[in-house]
Amino acid sequence: MQQSNMEFESTRSLQAFKDILVDRYGSSDFMWMSQDWQPRVAYLHTVKTNPQKIKQDVLKSPRVLHVIEEASKEQNVPKEELYKTVQRILDEIGYDRQLPVIRWLGLLLLKVLKRTCCSLCVNEGSVNRVLSVMGDNPVIFAPSHRSYGDFVLMSYLCFHYKIEIPAIAAGMDFHSMWLMGRLLRDSCAFFMRRSFGSDKLYWTAFSEYVQKLVVDGEAAIEFFIEGTRSRTAKSLMPKFGFLSMTLMPFLTGRVPDITIVPINISYDRTLEEVLFAYELLGVPKPKESTSGLIKALNMLNERYGKVYMDFAEPISVRELSRFAGFQRSLPTPECPHIQRALSVDEAAFCVEVAHHVVQQQQRHSVISAFNLISIVLNNSVLEGAGPPLLNEVVADVSWLKSVMEVLGALIGVQGVPSGVESAVKEAIVVHKSLVTLTPTNHLKLIKVHTFAHRVDPKKLKGHCLSEQTMDVAIPMVMLQHYLNPCLHYLIGPAMVTLIMLRLDDAVDVPRDQLFQKFSFLRSLFAYEFAFYAAWAEKEFDDAVKQLEVLSVVEPTKPDRLKMGNHRKLQILLSNLLQPFLEAYLSVCHVLQQTAPNPRSESYLLKSTQQRVEELLTSGVVSHPYSLSLDMHSAALQALTSIQAVKRLKRNGVVEYQAQTRKLLEVTQELENVMLQSEEKFHLSDPGSKDFLIHESQQAKL
Repeated sequence: MQQSNMEFESTRSLQAFKDILVDRYGSSDFMWMSQDWQPRVAYLHTVKTNPQKIKQDVLKSPRVLHVIEEASKEQNVPKEELYKTVQRILDEIGYDRQLPVIRWLGLLLLKVLKRTCCSLCVNEGSVNRVLSVMGDNPVIFAPSHRSYGDFVLMSYLCFHYKIEIPAIAAGMDFHSMWLMGRLLRDSCAFFMRRSFGSDKLYWTAFSEYVQKLVVDGEAAIEFFIEGTRSRTAKSLMPKFGFLSMTLMPFLTGRVPDITIVPINISYDRTLEEVLFAYELLGVPKPKESTSGLIKALNMLNERYGKVYMDFAEPISVRELSRFAGFQRSLPTPECPHIQRALSVDEAAFCVEVAHHVVQQQQRHSVISAFNLISIVLNNSVLEGAGPPLLNEVVADVSWLKSVMEVLGALIGVQGVPSGVESAVKEAIVVHKSLVTLTPTNHLKLIKVHTFAHRVDPKKLKGHCLSEQTMDVAIPMVMLQHYLNPCLHYLIGPAMVTLIMLRLDDAVDVPRDQLFQKFSFLRSLFAYEFAFYAAWAEKEFDDAVKQLEVLSVVEPTKPDRLKMGNHRKLQILLSNLLQPFLEAYLSVCHVLQQTAPNPRSESYLLKSTQQRVEELLTSGVVSHPYSLSLDMHSAALQALTSIQAVKRLKRNGVVEYQAQTRKLLEVTQELENVMLQSEEKFHLSDPGSKDFLIHESQQAKL
């Protein structure tokens, strides 16, 4: 069922996207939001329901009543009291649908979009395709999650195309916000706790509520399969808990099918770009609050470019299960109060469904001009070439556009040379808080870090980084944020290229040896790039084919490969992996130093970040993105999964213990594939600062 990038969606084009804000200029926003609105529902029922009835049905369901009875006996608490507890839980969870609130919030959003965005581009053909399959079974909308703007944009899109506003799964962070919590609930948000712990009553009430929405609800359900916003702009490893709840009615035969619609939302510029950079370096996320939202309104004076929204081909869970050879269970009406756990096969099927959703989200992205500019700037840093001239940037963006299109990407840039130059200049203006052109027409990064972002060192999640480090790291981490969306297309070819270069680029390499080393890197980066183990061989074959087309590698015999003559692309692809290799190797070294004693995750993250900072200063590590705590955490997860580290939990604290022999093997393998550049970008070298424009220089410019 997995398609290669080369086979995928060859008909995707920018012409398929329509700017749905265009018609709103020059007309009354109030009249538009006040229009007669008769939406299409996702799942037609002969008996209609409503948010209040769903809560009442959950309260009276055999499962909930059974758990209340069990808890009453175990805790020696009257059933009536537990019944009221469940009522309070459902009031905390449940959504409402108040059309006047939806209209007013839509009016506010429309004014914000017109003020801050150039355009909101929607692939209308993909929306019509979804509309054509709605009605006969439950529908789940699964958007990518890169910003708080995702769910409001989804609701506006549904209003625009007259689709019933979906029931939206939201975190409790929003529930606690004064006024906003109520407004979001009235706009179809239902709330879930981050963790249920051992609270069986809450877990049963919530899972029954979700399943009632699936079985009896008319609106689609919307949730983010990654569980949280991606601070890195890469796909996160999917979460399976909520998905398994929504699939349970299908697995037990209560609905004939479920349609899942993966959706990609691509931003020219992310609203939270600066906050994300600080969070990755250990500065805690500001608590969501209404006052914080009001303080953030000054961000509305900025311009954020274009937003693209694309709906992937709807996934029929029934068809996917047939293809996977999965047989679902028969319903058990004789025991309606029993909530069984997922079987091994069912759990594996949920994992496969989740990875299909993430894959389709990735494949429906639109790569912007600034995404390509970020690759150019990043490569210049790692090559020690200094800030590039504007005409060099335009030429490299044009070249990268053709490379990315071979790899299956849709680029949000017109193909003609003048179109590329115009897109580059426009992107520089949109991202003026991060990059600038000097009087000599060199493109440089701007110093972003200020004293206003300082926090109490005791509150940091990682090591207390020096001001000098933060000056360099913040803009580089922000730059990586815009490079990362391209990595879905580049990571496979980059791993193959790096391995070939490190083996010996002068001789041919057996294909099976190459695949063995590719599999090692893929398993090590599994949590970094949301890899699915079952697709390893297919992705390796695709990467080799793409590299052959691009002349990066060439076959010498049916089962052997050697490096091709496209040296520029070979170096660029290898450089892309540099910060990840450096960070993962640093994690391994820190773990080796702690062996055999188990250490807490907090200790390891702080120690690794401190080590990376020292190596940056000395020039051993070449990229400040290696300081990212998210990367260090992903490394710990991957090392655990390949049994180089053992995960322990003592008194509620997670600890990791190095498995010395296996960890040594991994460390040596990493050291073998590490690409050691002759030129290093490090903090102690004054020349490296040429990439940064400081406040005094900004004032002159």
